[in-house]
Amino acid sequence: MTMMPHFRVPVKPGAPATTALSPRYVHAGSDFYSELARLRLLEARYDADSIRRFQALGSLRGLRCLEVGAGAGSIVRWLASQVGSEGRAVATDIDPRFLDDLKAENVEVRRHDIVIDDLEEDSFDIVHCRALLLHLADPRRALERMAAAVRSGGALLVEDADYVCLRGCDPAHPLSAAFDRVMHEVLRIFESARLFDPYFGRRLPVLVNGLGLVDCGHEALTRVRLGGSAEAELLRRSTERFRATILEAGTISEADFINALSAAADPTFSFFDALSVSAWGRRRA
Repeated sequence: MTMMPHFRVPVKPGAPATTALSPRYVHAGSDFYSELARLRLLEARYDADSIRRFQALGSLRGLRCLEVGAGAGSIVRWLASQVGSEGRAVATDIDPRFLDDLKAENVEVRRHDIVIDDLEEDSFDIVHCRALLLHLADPRRALERMAAAVRSGGALLVEDADYVCLRGCDPAHPLSAAFDRVMHEVLRIFESARLFDPYFGRRLPVLVNGLGLVDCGHEALTRVRLGGSAEAELLRRSTERFRATILEAGTISEADFINALSAAADPTFSFFDALSVSAWGRRRA
């Protein structure tokens, strides 16, 4: 499809939030190449930390791994290289259009909705998802189903974002004030309109700890990004995609919006990225 998402939901200050997230993924319906480019930028943002966290779980050789919400497939490709010919990497996504080129013998791709579609229980050595749960109306149910899919002694690894610290590093930078003001308001608009939960990450450790797993742990980190970097470009594109929705809310001027996006492209500007929150645990052997 070439149409852009229909999320034109003006939200005025003080407007009550609805009780559930939108049933559609916030980037559903985006142009194929535009969304693929955005997903590649997301991979550049997160892959190094994801791989480090996988490696902390031990050798993957011969394991059966499940990647839920595989996106453009960078992690499932890496998993396939690690599990070897005797292992298997299963990639699921509600929209697997970016996974068509996954042809390796040890890779399986499924069109699958983790909240409602059947998933075999007690079957995978490692189950992983990233940047998924903040988009779901019922993340607890998705986590429970993923935990049930882990076999005895296997591991669940979950990663998501919390945008609590998204702001400029240097208050004296001429674009910092507009960037901080616009990003704070953009996140409020997204949260109030229930397009996704920009502050979901803080809930992740408690949710995973409540699954009855053992050897649980968690981590939250942020990084300083420079304007013009891949991570800044991801932020710029993701914000620009919803320009009409944001401006229709009436709380951000177009001039401030343009200044905030120009900050993300300015190599003299730096900002704290969203927290990358991870939580993990093992099913009792």
